[in-house]
Amino acid sequence: MSKRDEFSQKTIDRLCERVGGKCSNPSCRRETKGPHSDSQKRVSIGEAAHITAAAEGGPRYNPNLTSEQRKSIDNGIWLCNSCATMIDNDEKQYPVELLNMWKSMAEYEQFCIINQVDNSLKAEVVFENRKNIACRKIKEAFDNLHNILRYAYEYWKHNFENRFYDIFLENELIQHWGLYKENLEEIYIYLEKRVALQNTLMEYSLDLGFEICQEIDNYCSCLNFSYQTDNWGGYDNYWRCFFEMISSCYDIMDRIKKNVDNLLYQQYSQ
Repeated sequence: MSKRDEFSQKTIDRLCERVGGKCSNPSCRRETKGPHSDSQKRVSIGEAAHITAAAEGGPRYNPNLTSEQRKSIDNGIWLCNSCATMIDNDEKQYPVELLNMWKSMAEYEQFCIINQVDNSLKAEVVFENRKNIACRKIKEAFDNLHNILRYAYEYWKHNFENRFYDIFLENELIQHWGLYKENLEEIYIYLEKRVALQNTLMEYSLDLGFEICQEIDNYCSCLNFSYQTDNWGGYDNYWRCFFEMISSCYDIMDRIKKNVDNLLYQQYSQ
């Protein structure tokens, strides 16, 4: 079991105090501190929850954070016990961005209370809803895929367009594989990015709507092409067929990408 990066007691106390001891979930805002029947004790139903998990395998775990970052106050949010359990049981419904928004708004509300300032911004702030999250997630995944395919298209134009085609391209790639190997391996990860895009689309399809989903499906269908291989290295024309596909379909794909971007910008924050 991996070591958990737990908050210090000082960090826990500060997270609680910065929101006045209330749950930071804007739909809850429950008081978490109160008296015990024993006058020497108090009751607490709140906890300092990790925004990104304290250990590998936990909800919203970010492997890029250091141990110090995981247990810093910036990675914590004060919640009641129920809300703390809720956000960890459904991490996709409660992503990092949303929890940071809750934290900021709860702290701002408490700032207004202790400074006797009218919280006039409260009505104007739009909490990042699931539809906005869907727009950002799908754009990120789509950008990751399209950037690789744009690189592949430019690579084809620079290296092959006016020099090699059909069987001549196939022979060039076979005979000089070492020359092209590193670049082709960089391009090949487009398959992983395609799967990531389709998984994101599946998760957020109802939030994105039919038109965006259909356009992305049309884009991905352009990536379907046939090739031949004997599966043991004697013959494989994958890369020739790939470049034939990208050279003939890229303009269509780029046009679809721009249209999806426009749709996402229009839908965001509506």
